[in-house]
Amino acid sequence: MLFARYPKPRASRWYSLLRQKRHFSYTGRDQILEGLLRQTPEISPRWLYDDSGSDLFERITHTEEYYLTRKELELLEEKADDMSYFPDEAENPDNMTRRVLVELGAGSGRKTQLLLEAFKRLSPDKEVVYAPIDVSSSALEANASNYNLEEAGITLHPFVSTYQECLPDVSRMEGRKTFLFLGSSLGNYSDSECVSLMKLVRDNMGLRDRFLIGVDTPHGSHKSAGVIEAAYNDKEGITAEFTLNGLKHVNKEAGTDFDPDKFRHIARYDEDKKSVLTWVESLEDQHVTIKGNPILKLKKEDKIFMEQSRKFSKEMMENVGAQAGLMLTRAWTTEDECHLMCEFVMDAITEQGEISSWIFDELVEKGIGGKGLLEKPIELRHPFIFYKGHIPAFSHAKSLPEGYKIPGYCCKSGEERAKDLSVIFERGMDPEVDEPSKIHRHSPEPDTWPTVKETNTYDQGVRSALKSYVQKSGYGRSVILGVEHEAMHQETLMYMAANSDVLTNQRVRDNIPRHPRPMVSPAELSGHAKGVRSGMVEVKGAPEVVIGATNAKEREIGFVWDNETPSMVTAVESFSVSRLPVTNAEFLQFVKDGGYLRPELWGDYKDFMESKDLIPYPVSWVPMPRNPNHTCNSFEDLDMDSWSVRTLIDGPQDMSVAADWPAVVSLAEATAYCNWLGDGSRIMTEEEYALIFHNEHEVDASSYGKCAANGNNSWKYAGVVPVGSMHDATEVYGISDLVGNGWEWTSSEFKPLPGFKPMEEYPEYSTDFFGEKHQVMKGASPFTDTYNIRLSLRNWFQARYRYMWAKFRIAKDL
Repeated sequence: MLFARYPKPRASRWYSLLRQKRHFSYTGRDQILEGLLRQTPEISPRWLYDDSGSDLFERITHTEEYYLTRKELELLEEKADDMSYFPDEAENPDNMTRRVLVELGAGSGRKTQLLLEAFKRLSPDKEVVYAPIDVSSSALEANASNYNLEEAGITLHPFVSTYQECLPDVSRMEGRKTFLFLGSSLGNYSDSECVSLMKLVRDNMGLRDRFLIGVDTPHGSHKSAGVIEAAYNDKEGITAEFTLNGLKHVNKEAGTDFDPDKFRHIARYDEDKKSVLTWVESLEDQHVTIKGNPILKLKKEDKIFMEQSRKFSKEMMENVGAQAGLMLTRAWTTEDECHLMCEFVMDAITEQGEISSWIFDELVEKGIGGKGLLEKPIELRHPFIFYKGHIPAFSHAKSLPEGYKIPGYCCKSGEERAKDLSVIFERGMDPEVDEPSKIHRHSPEPDTWPTVKETNTYDQGVRSALKSYVQKSGYGRSVILGVEHEAMHQETLMYMAANSDVLTNQRVRDNIPRHPRPMVSPAELSGHAKGVRSGMVEVKGAPEVVIGATNAKEREIGFVWDNETPSMVTAVESFSVSRLPVTNAEFLQFVKDGGYLRPELWGDYKDFMESKDLIPYPVSWVPMPRNPNHTCNSFEDLDMDSWSVRTLIDGPQDMSVAADWPAVVSLAEATAYCNWLGDGSRIMTEEEYALIFHNEHEVDASSYGKCAANGNNSWKYAGVVPVGSMHDATEVYGISDLVGNGWEWTSSEFKPLPGFKPMEEYPEYSTDFFGEKHQVMKGASPFTDTYNIRLSLRNWFQARYRYMWAKFRIAKDL
């Protein structure tokens, strides 16, 4: 026995936290009055729960008629062990995983214990964490008294908060998280509130986390409508007393003068809505007042709506989950099918598909136009059509088991064509910038690319197969590989599109439909960098700084790229670094001073500077000729006081607007700038980047996660924004834009960590690029998705490559 005692089953306290947050600026009185003054008066279920209401509801759960709590307990007693492991652990549970149970609400006593016990049986030698969330500290204290957690080896980590406020912090807790919502409480929410709640949780889940929701099922052959309705109309009248007590609570909160004796409780099951609807009905004509002032005139039999208790089938839950971006993986029911427990994971497959479709079908086809997907804005890359086929081809080959059927390609000829497509689209190219003839093995361009229609069919078939596979097996290593790969290429596609001259046309940009993500215009933050703390800061050295992904981190997230492992520990010396990246305004001074024409500044990159194709300014800048009748063919033709900077959705922006944006340049350009600046200026190393967060971790273990959550990444903005405007500065040093607003150049050569082994699924992923031509990049760009944001991730680019969103900051030795 893990627990010294088992308290009697205790019901969840229910608070409509979404509604409370929605009215957060209101007082309780304001919220109550708003509901009472509606055309159909209503009182939020929130007001059913004061101390008396909670005690009454506890009594309800022990009535003969109220089967809901008993059935949920029955299901958990029978199935807790099955529910304890994640869907990808079915064949091989990982007993070294740190498991975290996050319960929405103050807990449900014995029911929650059953899951915690099962977690502990699964990982007996690892810490199990229980993290209940409730707005009431007293509810959490009462909840804690139900458990003997310390003796059981379970750590209690409560959050006194609304869900919106604390879930970002919860998301940064180490370990694989199970979010839990018991007590059929979802039934109290409207359709939109169900989706909002589930989406809120989904937005704070990791790819390998899950969400367990317990619900009461609708009427049917297993349960009559009468049984459901009786559960809300017990013979002892406790439910009626509970409902009428809500009027007393409202009187205390809002100063109203409801007389509960002049109302009666009514609860009816609506078979069409599959919901029990609860009202209080006036027994006579009356006025409800506040301090003698009438606020509500009621006639006899007029009703005030108090609560709904919806019932859900598996199909209904699957539908509402899909609207919230969740995928149903497993479901359990009691033997009599009275209660249902559903397990959801993130539906990254559908979400990624929507983003890719927007890029190809809207941004490229409708925005860039021209030859459509055959357009090739960057000569060093394939045309867009390749990437449209490459994304599903990669997942087909790497993420799905061999022989897994692809819808639309199941017959013999279809299987052969699918194999053909996977070869055509197998691998992209990344030729050396200075010697384009030097290129790793890649898919040769066919004489004729497959049609857009066929490529669409292939993509949809692979995506459908992936979704089916995840529903059966969860997010295992191979699937996460495919998800991260697609997110990387979406980022590539965005910088390819950004380098298209067509998007400088306002009419074209106006024709592009809205993106699935927020992607707000960077202009919204214009001027926000003013007053941000700048200058250099000293970063204290440390003898043991971790580079790469530890075994524990790899176990938690399920997959890391081969170049992230094995982690190594190294000493890093103290150094100083600028709190902010170098801006366009600062880099403009380098351009004006002829920095692109001074060989002594370019060192090892002198050949890059002397290239006949080099334009003497960043590729994202749009120059104006000194003479309106001339073009900008040489440095002498440039009007140094008239520049604009390309953006995706706003067109070229005047330098006065873009002055505070980070300068997006290659490492070669960044290094030349440092040499021009002098005084020992240089680019920081990969180890120094890690040192910043090593020291921050000593103060706040979730520092990197907070910087990532607040940074300009994950499609929040449609490009770079003013430096320091995202409120993502580190706590100790006040360094901004470390995890977003452009990949952070380091001067470190991209090379294997000691003990490196190529991954079996994709052995050439890193090995083809190790060496002096590529440098490590850290952090994230505006279009780096959350799947690819972690401290251990080691991105890389050629030092001379100019097209991606990459920035730099000044570092110096001490």
